[in-house]
Amino acid sequence: MRVSNRADYGVRALFELAGRYGQGLVQSRDIAARQAIPEAYLHQVLGALGRAGMIRSTRGPQGGHELIRPPSQITVWDILQVLDGADRRSHPHPNGIGQHDVVHAVWHELQIRQEAYLQSITLETLLERARSHNPGGVYTI
Repeated sequence: MRVSNRADYGVRALFELAGRYGQGLVQSRDIAARQAIPEAYLHQVLGALGRAGMIRSTRGPQGGHELIRPPSQITVWDILQVLDGADRRSHPHPNGIGQHDVVHAVWHELQIRQEAYLQSITLETLLERARSHNPGGVYTI
């Protein structure tokens, strides 16, 4: 599976917002710095996520971004659909070549498993994985 930069940056940006869920607005420059995302590109990604109703953005010096829904309610699949949905292609020959096309069946099964896996991973799942990799927490000054 190929993951576009746009989708990768979107998941990373929402992961950052998920880690600060309920704590107020997060400025895009902080997201960009912590997740190594070019800030100009981040603005485009955040705009798309905002139009899709995943985040709320406030302009101005005290502005920033925040998740609208809890991290447990946003899946990686949801994010990919918003950012790459129109570009996501199904397997070759989506209708199959013939009734007994075993190659088509493999691609179809792969697509189904891929979607199910991405639908099973929420932003909360990613936060839990990050906590398990760093049980002492992250401290910044």
